[in-house]
Amino acid sequence: MTAAERLHQLIQALPESQINEILNFAEFLHQKQFLPSQPQTIPPGTLTGLRGIAKRSGPVPSDSELQAEYTDYLTQKYQ
Repeated sequence: MTAAERLHQLIQALPESQINEILNFAEFLHQKQFLPSQPQTIPPGTLTGLRGIAKRSGPVPSDSELQAEYTDYLTQKYQ
């Protein structure tokens, strides 16, 4: 049985409202096929525009340096 035959068999068993949903979806896919593809641009104001904002200047600190820095931060915060 081909995919088209199987689809036809399944659709015949559905109520009219669900058949209309399938028809709408099929028409959407058909229209999407003929739309010119446009390059996707990231709209301004999205979080992806903030990528790298918290980057440190200089070399990456070691784990022990990070732990000491975090300990100092917590000590100052909860004094």
